[in-house]
Amino acid sequence: MEYFTTKKPIFLVPSDKCNEEFEKIDKFLSFLEETGVWKIIKNVKLKRNMCKGRKGYDPYKLFAVIIYCFAKFKASLRDIEDKCIFDIRVLYIMESNIPDHSTFGNFINDYIVPYQYEIFTIIVKHIIKKFNLIIEDAYIDGSKFEANANKYKFVWKPTKFHQKLDIKIKSLLRKMGYIDEANNKDLIKTDKFNSILKDYIYKNNIDIYNLPSGKGVRTTKEIKNYKLAYQYLIKLLEYEEKERICGENRNSYFKTDKDATAMMLKEDYYSKLSHDFHAAYNVQVLVSNLLIVMYGVYQDRADYYTFTPLYDNY
Repeated sequence: MEYFTTKKPIFLVPSDKCNEEFEKIDKFLSFLEETGVWKIIKNVKLKRNMCKGRKGYDPYKLFAVIIYCFAKFKASLRDIEDKCIFDIRVLYIMESNIPDHSTFGNFINDYIVPYQYEIFTIIVKHIIKKFNLIIEDAYIDGSKFEANANKYKFVWKPTKFHQKLDIKIKSLLRKMGYIDEANNKDLIKTDKFNSILKDYIYKNNIDIYNLPSGKGVRTTKEIKNYKLAYQYLIKLLEYEEKERICGENRNSYFKTDKDATAMMLKEDYYSKLSHDFHAAYNVQVLVSNLLIVMYGVYQDRADYYTFTPLYDNY
């Protein structure tokens, strides 16, 4: 290491350019102070002070750093952690404290996500008041943004498969002697089917821990029904879990990001290079006088269903 080894330690002295940046940051911090957003952070902090433990970082500084980095650098949590170490502007805000990425993640989940619309509204209202903006007219537009998930790991909602399985279960229930349950037009639920199976085991005295198996082994009709019913029960559990994750308003989700929906993005549509589905979110933005006054992140593939909830939030 003769040529690339550093031989002297470096001591950084803020230059005139740094002082100009520090003045901008001071204005940014004073603006956050004027908005009154600190009241929300203070209320959350009072609730969390009931938990005993070591003293944490200043939540107001953490909030300012997160807002600053998201606005200026489009940074991830690990990028914010790096900037707390190497970026003199972020060091200035944090007063040389260096939280790790998990600290920022926990802060976002505890302080920002539950109160995101309140925080956004307080800041936007202060901007409108400070600059005397007129927001009589508002315009809505949106786009689909790809999520950070594997595009080949999507799962379709098993609606038709569930209906076919229900037909098979009802046919088996008739063979097992449960005529009333088999004639029910509603889809049978897992807990109901499980209770029927337990009753069938009890009535026919089936030892589920010592079932005969292997070639040449004869089994009774009751044991065959039980084995088939058990397979149906496992598959029914799988379908109900997938339908629960999808919810009522969408037909797919991704294994690596269960909140994302399978969508066709604009770049695929216009380029004609691919017809693959991507994990994506439908982001809608409402703008007035060049200012974003409301936003919404949705799972709907079309904008038709997003207008009403976005308008209600506004």
